[in-house]
Amino acid sequence: MNIKRKTLFWKLYPSFLIISFISLLAIVMIALWSFKSFYYQERAVDLEIRAKILTPEFSRLIQTQNYQEIQKKSQQLGDDSSTRITIILPSGKIIGDTKKDPTTMDNHKNRPEIEQATRYGKGLSIRYGHTLAIDSMYFAMPIIAQNKMIGIMRTSTPLDTLRNALWSIYYKVSLGFFILIIITAFASWWMSKALVRPLEIIKVQAQRLAKGDFSSRVQLSSNDSLESEQLGQAFNEIAIQLNQRIEIILNQRNEQEAVFSSMVEGVIAVDSNENIIRINQAAYNILKISEQNIEGIKLESVIDNVELHKLILFALQQDTPLGQEIIIHNDVEQVLFAQSAPLLDIHKNKCGTLVVFNDITKLKEFELQRKEFVANVSHELRTPLTAIQGLSETLIEFPDLVQEKRAYFIDVIHTHSIRLESIIENLLTLSKIEKETETEIDELDFVEESITLALSNAIFLCKDKALKRNIDIILNNAEDIIFKHNSSLIEQAIINLLNNAIKYSNGDSEIKITVIKQNNNIEISVEDKGNGIPEEHLSRLFERFYRVDKARSRKLGGTGLGLSIVKHIALAHNGTVQVKSEINKGSIFSLILPLQSD
Repeated sequence: MNIKRKTLFWKLYPSFLIISFISLLAIVMIALWSFKSFYYQERAVDLEIRAKILTPEFSRLIQTQNYQEIQKKSQQLGDDSSTRITIILPSGKIIGDTKKDPTTMDNHKNRPEIEQATRYGKGLSIRYGHTLAIDSMYFAMPIIAQNKMIGIMRTSTPLDTLRNALWSIYYKVSLGFFILIIITAFASWWMSKALVRPLEIIKVQAQRLAKGDFSSRVQLSSNDSLESEQLGQAFNEIAIQLNQRIEIILNQRNEQEAVFSSMVEGVIAVDSNENIIRINQAAYNILKISEQNIEGIKLESVIDNVELHKLILFALQQDTPLGQEIIIHNDVEQVLFAQSAPLLDIHKNKCGTLVVFNDITKLKEFELQRKEFVANVSHELRTPLTAIQGLSETLIEFPDLVQEKRAYFIDVIHTHSIRLESIIENLLTLSKIEKETETEIDELDFVEESITLALSNAIFLCKDKALKRNIDIILNNAEDIIFKHNSSLIEQAIINLLNNAIKYSNGDSEIKITVIKQNNNIEISVEDKGNGIPEEHLSRLFERFYRVDKARSRKLGGTGLGLSIVKHIALAHNGTVQVKSEINKGSIFSLILPLQSD
């Protein structure tokens, strides 16, 4: 149940109004009571003075017992002074009265003012008078003669005129009271508004601040209180500092987000309940996660790799970093190196785990290629060296060997030494191209010239080798294309492609060379009519020492480095190599280079 709470204004305003009303009412009541008391006191004093003035005259008359004269004097003096005068004997009998015939009046011995006068020397009473049937004020004092009370002098006045005067005063005071109440109501309204206004201004600005508007500022007038001004200044200072801190936090968050998003390593943060807290784009890409905004989702519903899932669950149970290689199968097999570390909250309590993983598939491939390269180099060098060593030892051991065998052994040694030299030269060429490519391409001396010269030289140098197998080299559709390149390297690449085609082409066939400009690239293709290459070997043809048929390749004198050199020459020109092959139809090797200029 929602209780509607009062605003500060409706708490202050009624309070001010009630306090003001009670205060004014108390002041008016005290004033009226004081005025009434003062008025009654003045009347009582007046009655006493009159009684004292008249007492000697009536004392003389009482002593002479001239009661008729007493009645006459009572009427005369009472009318002259607008005061009722009553003369009473000690027995209570009335012998003179201004308003009534004494013989018709009751005994007054038990009247309050008479009793007080008898006992205390004077008496005062305000009461309802039965004789005149009105409220009156009575004053009585004894009449003393020769130290003996011979009578009682009583003066009185009706209160109706007094009360009429008091009611007139009451009316005027009440009217003034209500006027003051109205004025006080407006004053209380204004004071409440004046007190609440700065708070309302601060409230509005605070609501803007809560909605994210950090430009909100409190502006108060000079008429507002010092405390309100200080509160407004404090609010403005809070807004400024809060804005600065929010900007710092946002900048830090943006920097962290930029670093987090730019990391090539995949990162996944998981809480203790196996819910994903954060994941970066690299993790999406590496794990091939198609869903977006998976934060807050259970880990098992997103990652289906059992090994990675087990590692994360195990890491959640450990307090120390872990590391493990994991193989995942997406479109292709990938090798990941995953590392985990515990996530700690601000109290240093473990609240989850952070997993960082690198795709080391290429690294593993390079490591495998390195091992294969070392093994291949060792094997390729060992074969001619073993032959040379064995034959030379035979010649040394048998110096009298017949000339024919001696000549045969020397020829074999020469052949293997040439092969050994070829391998070493190719390795040096490959190393040189890689080194220059990794440092500065400009060191390769690129010149803007026609491709025709490199083509002509390559064909000329390979022509004799082709003729020995009755193979024709045909330059087909060769455009005279001028672009920036290293002519000697391009020539070497074409020679290697031609030598490869000559070795693996069938005799009595032809090799076509095609040069075209396509999509701002120059494409140099060498097509042979050989037996073709199985598809599973195509992706590795340009690796060092890779051979489809190792026995046949060695027999034909191949080192296994020619196509690798072609690939690195293409890379040195920011280009690529391609191969297409069909079994029993032949192969097409293409060198694709970007045009530096037309």
